[in-house]
Amino acid sequence: MKCNICQGTEFRPGFGGRLTFGIAPTCTTCGSSERHRAVFDLFSDLRSIAKSWRVLQFAPDRSVDKTWFAAYDFSIYGGHNSYDMMNTGLGDGDFDLILSNHVLEHVADDTAAIAEMLRVVGPRGRVVFTVPAPLYRLKTSDWGFADPAKNEHHRDYGADFAGEIARRFPDLHVLLVIGRDPVTGLADHVFLLSRDGQTIDEMVPFWQRRAIPMVYLHP
Repeated sequence: MKCNICQGTEFRPGFGGRLTFGIAPTCTTCGSSERHRAVFDLFSDLRSIAKSWRVLQFAPDRSVDKTWFAAYDFSIYGGHNSYDMMNTGLGDGDFDLILSNHVLEHVADDTAAIAEMLRVVGPRGRVVFTVPAPLYRLKTSDWGFADPAKNEHHRDYGADFAGEIARRFPDLHVLLVIGRDPVTGLADHVFLLSRDGQTIDEMVPFWQRRAIPMVYLHP
């Protein structure tokens, strides 16, 4: 087994001794976990078109390499660019891509957050995110507060989430891409959103070449 981000070959259990399919998932060299390597695998296919993109990442991690893009910035809660995802204060179209992994479940109003990110990337930009295990349950459960017993999550996303996005934003193009961690084999569900269908379409051939599973929801 080799980490596709740093080429490391040694791994340790995740938080609380977590194993994935009996495999220690955390790279001891770069600290990446399953979702980071799955997203990195997908985005590494896009480098030829991403080199002109201006990128903002909430809660930066190892899932992308900032040298792939024309410009890269990040937001850390309580630190550098501590943007409120529901109201960033940024201008319309300031970025071409906003990326976040396991952040949306921490936001009080995910509809407002998605709308804000779409505004900041403009009509032809992209919003890409992952959330924890959305197919482990049929329906999303939202309890309306940051629960300290659930790592300050406001909700557990379910298999209905992609359809919910399409219902809340009927003019939106939603592409669900199934990434896979090359170390543990765990599948991760990567959501790509854009107001413009051609913006999504230009990414699809890169993953079709490798038979990456995708589900496309049109307006």
